[in-house]
Amino acid sequence: MQKEFRKIRENLEKRRREILEKISGEQLLQTSGELAHGDSLDVATSAGDREITFMLKSRELDELRAIEDAIQRIDSDDYGICANCEDPIELKRLEAIPWARFCRACQEELESRRLTGNSDLERF
Repeated sequence: MQKEFRKIRENLEKRRREILEKISGEQLLQTSGELAHGDSLDVATSAGDREITFMLKSRELDELRAIEDAIQRIDSDDYGICANCEDPIELKRLEAIPWARFCRACQEELESRRLTGNSDLERF
């Protein structure tokens, strides 16, 4: 593992622990009897709250997957290399977005293609 990636790996592991603790804590709260009782407004509010919680959990799980992937790439010495062009990813980018898989140029191209609806992502 490259020396400059040690601190990034430590930060990734810390964030992974935070997410896992938060998810575990939320599961305990939900299993403690969150059945919706009351009038239709209470039930609707409860359903809306559950939907928001689900969306937040989904984002956290996506982040957790990205973190796990980044840690695995660090361990296998594939970290810091663009998944598309195989050029090195700038250290500043990795410090800001430690799970980044693409260099800035490739990420911008990918986002541009998504915005224009161009589904021709052969390089990605």
